[in-house]
Amino acid sequence: MKTPYNLPILPIEFEEKTELAFYKKVVIASTKLEKLKEKLHYSLVNKSFMELITLLESVQSTRIEGTQVTFGDMLKDELEDTHGWEEQEVRNYQNALRLGFQEIKIGYPLRERLIRNMHKELMKNARLSSSAAGEYRKIQNFIGPTNNIKDASYIPPEPQTMASYMANLEKYINGNPYEEEIDELHPLIKCAIIHAQFESIHPFLDGNGRMGRILIVLYLLQSELIELPFFFLSEELEAEKYKYYALLNGVRGIGKDKIDWESWIHFFLDATIRMADRQYDKLNAAEKLFERGRSQLSTMSEVTVWSAMFAHPITNVPQLVRETELSPATIRKNLNRLIELNLIFGDDRKRNRRYYFYDLISIIQD
Repeated sequence: MKTPYNLPILPIEFEEKTELAFYKKVVIASTKLEKLKEKLHYSLVNKSFMELITLLESVQSTRIEGTQVTFGDMLKDELEDTHGWEEQEVRNYQNALRLGFQEIKIGYPLRERLIRNMHKELMKNARLSSSAAGEYRKIQNFIGPTNNIKDASYIPPEPQTMASYMANLEKYINGNPYEEEIDELHPLIKCAIIHAQFESIHPFLDGNGRMGRILIVLYLLQSELIELPFFFLSEELEAEKYKYYALLNGVRGIGKDKIDWESWIHFFLDATIRMADRQYDKLNAAEKLFERGRSQLSTMSEVTVWSAMFAHPITNVPQLVRETELSPATIRKNLNRLIELNLIFGDDRKRNRRYYFYDLISIIQD
């Protein structure tokens, strides 16, 4: 009979040769993150870009858990009066991430209390939501293709151990001010370990995958590798979902002769490098698109509406009124001008017409 995994506590120690191999990639990843941070700081579209990238992250992270909602669906959802459970889970992810960012920004460390509060946000009115939201599980859970524990691919530690495992994780994240620092690993390496350890603990009844991916960006923020929540890995992880799961199982020794942290950390660092390049290219393309459109416009109100489209690439007049405080008549006139220039496109509705900024949507989703 399968039994719960006796998960080792942190820290993890590596041989010098193994650490050296990690640090070769850390140097590359850190340089690319710094380059991206600098570009974003001076970008004319930085605020809208971050909002869209955050929305994309929320979509991708929930898709890893089996939802089918798309980035385009969520852009339309802003204009709808009704929301399904999939859209609710994406919005909850955004709210949980926002809560975490606000706490880290004002100087609070990434502690258990914050993790539990974010989990409450994550599970509000969502699928399988319950009174256990924000509370560590009190029953045994498992990961597997069926609802039968005998088919489980992984059985996390027993529920009575959650408090001690999470206390150990918190200590690893923040260190202990009364003890000499033992683990001097670079924050990117520690981030990979923190994510994998959280997923192995699996402290909640549901939402562990999403919470673990939120912890990635919050730890990068706390470590000051990034200044704002603009860098996420879920897009890369979703693209290689089964490799992601297999390598997480590797750190538990599943399917391996021994516990394999090395493969997981290399995968995490490689994903970071690829994602930094991808985000940089997306931001660069968005900036060029903004400049190309602005060069064809002749009035300030046209530029104002054009700028607002970068925050809402699927929109309507009421939404743009709220965004710009221009009159509906002025907005319609400017939208028609953008359509004439083939910068955006409108649907065939007679009332509450929608406008689509396909070039920007393509850049963000690419």
